[in-house]
Amino acid sequence: MNFPDQFIAATTEYTTLEKHVPAPYFRKLFDIPDNRNIKAATLTITGLGFYRVFVNGTEITKGALAPYISNPDDIVYYDCYDVSTYLGPGKNVLGILLGNGFNNNPGGHIWDFDKAPWRSAPKTALRLEITMDNNSSMAIESDESFRTSPSPIIFDDYRCGEYYDARLEQPGWNTAEFDDSNWGFAFRVPSPRGIPRLCSAEPITVHSEIKPVSVTPQDDGFLYDFGVNLAGVCRLCIEGFPGQEVVMYHGEYIKDGKLILDNIRFRQMSDMQKDMVQKSIYICKGHGREEYTPSFVYNGFRYVLVKGISEEQATPELLTYLVMHSKLAERGSFSCSDDTANKLQAMVRRSDLSNFYYFPTDCPHREKNGWTGDAALSYEHMLLNLAAENSLCEWVRNICKAQNDQGAPPGIIPTAG
Repeated sequence: MNFPDQFIAATTEYTTLEKHVPAPYFRKLFDIPDNRNIKAATLTITGLGFYRVFVNGTEITKGALAPYISNPDDIVYYDCYDVSTYLGPGKNVLGILLGNGFNNNPGGHIWDFDKAPWRSAPKTALRLEITMDNNSSMAIESDESFRTSPSPIIFDDYRCGEYYDARLEQPGWNTAEFDDSNWGFAFRVPSPRGIPRLCSAEPITVHSEIKPVSVTPQDDGFLYDFGVNLAGVCRLCIEGFPGQEVVMYHGEYIKDGKLILDNIRFRQMSDMQKDMVQKSIYICKGHGREEYTPSFVYNGFRYVLVKGISEEQATPELLTYLVMHSKLAERGSFSCSDDTANKLQAMVRRSDLSNFYYFPTDCPHREKNGWTGDAALSYEHMLLNLAAENSLCEWVRNICKAQNDQGAPPGIIPTAG
């Protein structure tokens, strides 16, 4: 396959824990002749770190955290979409939103991900190939003609969280009618060193939605208990006032009725770093009902401490738990007459899925790392329960690329070196 390798970015600046750079929007307006019908249209795209992609205002992204979580010095992952049904004669537009992902992960400083040799601002490469009914063709490729602008995501980090300022929204930014004359232009950046590859791992999707089982007032907010410890994100629905800042801390442990985050923090962290663990912020625009779901992060949690809301806003409808994991088909099950054994099976299944985000991780909150030793002890029972072979084989390719000259792999994959 001929992969697009012309990468573009919006800026050379990248987010740190101290200095936040907004996630960039990109858009490309183009015309399709009125006298031609589309026979085929294929979009091949990557985003370093993560992307969301829209065609004429409709999102077509395969799932969360696309395209993959990898070391871009080893493998650069692409996705391929049939977009023929989303295009039409006349003006059309591609829209892309980029997150930092693994390309820039200052929240992973414990493992030196903030010192990764590939660290840079988010970038993308894409090619849209369109074939008409008379076999004529046209191609759109990422270049300096793409327009770009900061998005309302003012901070995103794979491990820390995401901050969203709804006052910065640009309605219709991904539609053909939008006026982007005030936007800047993208510029070319060097291609990553990794080999290009289509991602064959199952996408990360929403498996189920859970409502809170209780909402308890606290001295500093309201504690939402969802009754089960899983992984994913929360969808926020609120009617707030302009500039109202809603802060959400996600955790799995309470003591004396209070949310405790020390078990997912590290001793080496500064006070600022400790406050940024599994934390999301939403700033209201203040015009009726608002809804927000984070784009470029996931958390491991049962509880959410919400600060900055009133007692009237602290309803069960405020938060909905979107349970996420790789979309693995069911392979096997287990049940018997012993209730303890059945509970152990349920706990194993829950743990496996909460820790499967493209590859098996050690935990979905504190580390999110692909520890090879953990996986070596877990993959057999995973395969008895779930059809995980495609995703596991994809991860093995990353393991092979991570081996040193003597054949030894690092302890975690992907790693910063």
